[in-house]
Amino acid sequence: MPETGQLLEVSIIDIAFGGSGVAKLESGAVVFVPYSAIGDKLEIKITECKKNFFRGEIQQIIVPSPDRIEPKCCHFGRCGGCVYQHLDYKAELKSKQMQLQSCLKRVGGIQDLPEFDMVVASPLEYGYRNKLRLEPHKPILETDGVHLSYGYCLRDNNTYFTVKECPLAVDVLNKHLASAIHSPWGKQNAKHKPPMPVTLRADAQNNSHFYFGRAPISVTWLKEEIHGKEVSVPLGSFWQVNHAVAESLLKVVAHWVKPLGMETLIDAYSGVGTFSLAMPTGFVERILIESDRQAGEAAKLNHANFQLGCQVIPQRTESVLPNITKQHDMKSTLVVIDPPRSGCQPKVIETLAIRKPAYILYVSCNPATLARDLKKLMLKDGYEICKIGLFDMFPRTAHFESAVLLARKDK
Repeated sequence: MPETGQLLEVSIIDIAFGGSGVAKLESGAVVFVPYSAIGDKLEIKITECKKNFFRGEIQQIIVPSPDRIEPKCCHFGRCGGCVYQHLDYKAELKSKQMQLQSCLKRVGGIQDLPEFDMVVASPLEYGYRNKLRLEPHKPILETDGVHLSYGYCLRDNNTYFTVKECPLAVDVLNKHLASAIHSPWGKQNAKHKPPMPVTLRADAQNNSHFYFGRAPISVTWLKEEIHGKEVSVPLGSFWQVNHAVAESLLKVVAHWVKPLGMETLIDAYSGVGTFSLAMPTGFVERILIESDRQAGEAAKLNHANFQLGCQVIPQRTESVLPNITKQHDMKSTLVVIDPPRSGCQPKVIETLAIRKPAYILYVSCNPATLARDLKKLMLKDGYEICKIGLFDMFPRTAHFESAVLLARKDK
């Protein structure tokens, strides 16, 4: 078996979730190699030895993959953000499809996985992000005083470096980053102990906004759009970072849901009501669960503006979902869940598995936690997958969005 520091020649045969290429040694052991591509023949140095796998780093590209291209960002390879700038975008998208399939089979134990109903590429590989969050890095003395520089974390997950612009961000955020840092609020933050991160957001009208630390609740809400209609979003509340792909996601899931004929919609982790607002108008009752009170208030306003009735419950999903599902006929109910990256709390999955709504639409930005939760829902023939889609919300990074429509088997 190889040892740390040993040099090896390997061929990359796959790309794992997270972005590292996969090579197999003659012994059958697996080596993960960052910034590699399928078809690469490489000389690598072993950097880490684990019980069941190894990690290595590229020393020399002996034969490059035909999928290789020149990275666009000078920080690529150092920054902990992008992992695919060296890949042709078609190869990146194909790898993400394989990763989602692999994760659902390996982690979720789902062997009879249906074909993808939809795979949506991002129209923009760069310049798509409408939000940036940069961490304070180091003080810089300039003619008008001391300012902080802000940046991203290096691959060591510990050290930060200065970022003056990010190629993933929309132009208006890069143009206004310096003015945010040099603003009175930026100068004030430079004196703060400890200083807080800066967040910049761009709205649907291409206006930029920024804040340090937590978003102030007193500022005017952003104006975003769903299917061409105006939506209010508090500055600190969740909104998808890639507008074009988010629009496609909403249109696709609305198309999935329209023929189901459900009477009740329970939109858990609802935010400002995004999925409910995009859904067909045929629901008799819409119940939204959202712990962010400002987002919940925005959801009420947005539904009123869309001429849709709704009930917003300002609590955590795991706390209220058991009672809500007991109060409604689950045979005519669709539950939408769009949890954070950590997935659903166990109580949420337990409630859904017991109460069994007719349909569950699970939207996820983490295939591992999606697979974990689906495994529990599909246990003992509880649910089956009707539709599955991949939506590349985050090109050049390891992440992507997926959506799965589940139907109760005994409905």
